Amino acid sequence: MPIFNKNKSKAPPISLKRVSTIPQGNLNISASHYRETDFLRSLSTESNIMKAIELILDKTPDGKMASNIYLRLANQGYKVKWYNNSTGKLTKKYDKDCAEFSSRMGKNNSAGLDGLLDQLHWSAIARGGMACEVVVGEDAKEIEEVALIDPITFEKFEWLENKNRYAIYQRQQNGNKVDLYDGNFFYIPHQPKVGRPDGSLQFEASIMIMEQFYSFMKDSTAVLERIGFPRYKFSINSEKFFKSLEGMTNEEKKKASEEYFAEVEGYAKGLKNGSDFLSFDDTQVDVIGAGVNGTGIDIRAWFEVIEPLVINSFQLTPVLMGRLKAGSYSLGSVEFKIVVDTVDSMRRNSKRMMENIYSVWARVIGINATPSVELNPILWEKVIEKLNAEMLEIEKNRKGEEYGYISHDMAAMNTFGVEKADNSDSKGFYQYLKSGKEKDKSTNNKIESDGDGE
Repeated sequence: MPIFNKNKSKAPPISLKRVSTIPQGNLNISASHYRETDFLRSLSTESNIMKAIELILDKTPDGKMASNIYLRLANQGYKVKWYNNSTGKLTKKYDKDCAEFSSRMGKNNSAGLDGLLDQLHWSAIARGGMACEVVVGEDAKEIEEVALIDPITFEKFEWLENKNRYAIYQRQQNGNKVDLYDGNFFYIPHQPKVGRPDGSLQFEASIMIMEQFYSFMKDSTAVLERIGFPRYKFSINSEKFFKSLEGMTNEEKKKASEEYFAEVEGYAKGLKNGSDFLSFDDTQVDVIGAGVNGTGIDIRAWFEVIEPLVINSFQLTPVLMGRLKAGSYSLGSVEFKIVVDTVDSMRRNSKRMMENIYSVWARVIGINATPSVELNPILWEKVIEKLNAEMLEIEKNRKGEEYGYISHDMAAMNTFGVEKADNSDSKGFYQYLKSGKEKDKSTNNKIESDGDGE
């Protein structure tokens, strides 16, 4: 096949074998779901940062909320455009085949590429990067699978001087290690640090603060259980009691004391919500706890310190995390733009990943075109603002056509996504407005030509 000819293409050759492997723990997955009995202990004893973040995202309300916000903002849909390599022009010829390929992408989800995108974005925030391998069939005629690879399975990054790149090694089931780049492998780190091939973990800061948060919740619950319920204190007047035992032997006094204490204890245990108190003047009943004596702790101050740290650790806003206690629940444009820009940096990585996948697919099935993925914008503006922006876009393309910068077909393609205008032979119909009245262009041209002829 010509796509494998290195002399005709600078692209690397297509691998016809799968290089990555499925982790041993994912070969047999139990359908049973066990409840986490001690979350704080599981979090504090987990030494793997990625697994600790996964535990937070799966088991805590704040983690669930944060991950869902990122995933829902990130996946707004997409468009795939194909540009002919010979002419450089946009073509609609491959759209149907591309849509069919997108629908069957990913074996572990039923949503095709949309489901794959959710998994890629989750991998970015929870694993520090996106990784996948495009598995080509042995006949080199079709893509067999787009296999997502969990970065937690990476063993190490090693610089290869002769290839001027890092090798990413994954431990195989047979104990050997293999460079994933030997296959059709793609890896994009999430917000990498300078000079490092691995990415940053978006929610790493949440580990420390969530451990402190739930540790505080556990400690405060223990205190509240101790002082938060009313308890009754029975005090016996020892002077009167022992005076009543005068004339008894020591053995009789001991027996009488035990009987009296047992009687009071039995009475206390038999008390119910609606019970009345009845006692002799030598026995006093007091109520302690539950705020009756002013004892207790004010945990609000602690929450006021910890809760902002929880929000900051997920890099979101109080409104999105449900923490706003006063003021308006509307998001400021600058405030939400920061969140959108953070998500957009992750979406640019998934755009590159999708283009890599489609490029391999195009080479395998013999398409002489280059894919360009356009992600739908995050619609956080008002609807009227969006419509005004669309009208300005139409006006811009109309002006470009009028001035001869773009063709009639290109203007229609840019504004309405069609390959050709309804009547490509005719010129655009332009509308000129001045002082609220329509200006006739043909009349002006006639006047100008008459003036030239004089």
